[in-house]
Amino acid sequence: MIYQVVDFQIDTANFVIVKHGEPVAVEPKVFDLIVYLIEHRDRLVTRDELFNAVWSGREVSDTTLSNHIKAARKLFGDNGEMQKIITTLRGRGYRFVATVTQQENTPYPEHASANGNSVPKNFSAFINYLFSNAAIVLFLTFLALMALLLGLGFITYNKGSAETDNQNIQPYILVLPFNVSSNNDKKWRPFAEQITREMITKFGHLPELRVVPSSSAFAFKNDKTLTNIKTKIPNVTHVLDATVNVSSQGKVKVAATLFSLETGALIWDQAFLGQVNDTNFFSIQSDIASGAALSLSVAISPKMEEALYALPTNNLAAYELYVEGQQQMNLLSHEPLRKSVELFSDAIALDPSFEAAFVARANAYRLIMSYFETPSAVLPMVVSSVQGALAVSSENAEALSSLGLAYVFAWRWNDAWKVLNAAKSQNSELVLTELGFALYYAGLGDVDGVKQALGRADELDPLNVELADWGHWALAMVGDFDAAQAWARAKIKQHPRVSVLYSGASVSLSLKGKHEEAIAFAKKGVALAPHYPFALIALSQAHGYAGDKSKIVPLLKQAEKLNTFMCPYETAISYLILDEVDRAFELLNSAVSSRSNCLVFSRFDPRLTPIRQDERFEALLHQIGLDDVSIASYER
Repeated sequence: MIYQVVDFQIDTANFVIVKHGEPVAVEPKVFDLIVYLIEHRDRLVTRDELFNAVWSGREVSDTTLSNHIKAARKLFGDNGEMQKIITTLRGRGYRFVATVTQQENTPYPEHASANGNSVPKNFSAFINYLFSNAAIVLFLTFLALMALLLGLGFITYNKGSAETDNQNIQPYILVLPFNVSSNNDKKWRPFAEQITREMITKFGHLPELRVVPSSSAFAFKNDKTLTNIKTKIPNVTHVLDATVNVSSQGKVKVAATLFSLETGALIWDQAFLGQVNDTNFFSIQSDIASGAALSLSVAISPKMEEALYALPTNNLAAYELYVEGQQQMNLLSHEPLRKSVELFSDAIALDPSFEAAFVARANAYRLIMSYFETPSAVLPMVVSSVQGALAVSSENAEALSSLGLAYVFAWRWNDAWKVLNAAKSQNSELVLTELGFALYYAGLGDVDGVKQALGRADELDPLNVELADWGHWALAMVGDFDAAQAWARAKIKQHPRVSVLYSGASVSLSLKGKHEEAIAFAKKGVALAPHYPFALIALSQAHGYAGDKSKIVPLLKQAEKLNTFMCPYETAISYLILDEVDRAFELLNSAVSSRSNCLVFSRFDPRLTPIRQDERFEALLHQIGLDDVSIASYER
């Protein structure tokens, strides 16, 4: 059946809406809603009836229905004030009031061309099709266009292409950390921040949108000014912000706004209501994502909608533990990371199918392994958490990405390559996958591979702190000190309070011969994290390369007194500066035993040049799989 409404034809057989012969983009649920209202235009249709008919009785919010009504009106050039097409009887339902005519013939027969337009099966059908109302307009337009193009000799082609490209720019959305309005802001801030993360995840299910990952989005927590956003991520096109209001009775109201970063114009705003102690509150994030996407004319397929409204867990107690765990993990220091592992584990105990909690625990363990504890003791915990996530969903790209990076750190080269590629095949937009590839290439000495992977990672998640740190090391360890310094300075400007960035940068500055600046950077690293052993080790190296070797041992002893994991690899470098080669090899062998992640760089690390001819060094490379024979067998 074809319904004619003003200039539109709604073809129920081919699930298409046409205006002047051209298909109009419409989200499937919006199409179903329009058809149902048209088919029952003789009466008022209640909201409950629409929930049952369009959503098959699935539990969705009133806001979802309102957003779809809004999208239907927008398609016809209608709105809530005019109500020329669809009217609302507040509290009761909706009615389709525009004039509708019906046609039995189908202008879009069964077979479709490659570009999505239908093609008649035979000549007779073609003639009928050609002289239908829509086709006449299309055909005459085609003839006029051909005449124009022939007359002008395609002079305006480039200009037209540029305009089309400009109109088809993919929206790039930054979701700012949501504000809190409550009598107890401290209590509800983790909840508001988790809603922000969930929102970002929801947008990630919509391929027509590009969204800034959480790790970069939260860099704007304390400065949401447009100037700061444009400076740090200039390619962002739209910004979503919201205020979360939680009453003493647990009622939640989220007031969301979407605006253009370029013009500052408000595009969409709406308030959403929920209850903290009800799983329905999860639909708030989904409703916001759906409403914002529809306001940008983004089509949402049934599969995308299913992902949008999927619940992270049905167990609210587990979710509360997960929220608290995320808050602890984001502090990026040792004790909070350990606490986050406990919280994620408790959440999993309450809901063994809590996929996101498994992934979060894997990430927490990987960060502990990378910075704070003996890697050999923690790697099995990363693997176990990833296996838990994959048992719930075998295609979890986030879990595979985290595991792939952990395997690189543990110099399990073949496993790393396989897992990273598996992660990328599931989702090519994950920064940890690209960082894993960058470090893999750094271990093998592939400078071009390092730069390409880092470039991709920086494009995906430009404010990611873990990327900021390891990206510098990857460049410095393959000998490109200029690129390493440029990277470090840019990242320090983005994250001026992160100790490891200064400590790491001091190394490439020393290797470049900029000793005074190296010492200044290393001291800044110590000032920001006086209880972090690596900061003191980096300062010892900076003094040593500057010629003041007397300061190395006191600084190393100061680091030992902190009684936490002290990277034996970096400590070995300090002893090499002192020309204590045997002690350096003792520490390097200890690094092998603990599977120190820094050994990834050992084959090409410029700081190890003094011992490259020592036969013990070749044995070391063989143990970590970076000898000539092993490297020749690896894929890249």
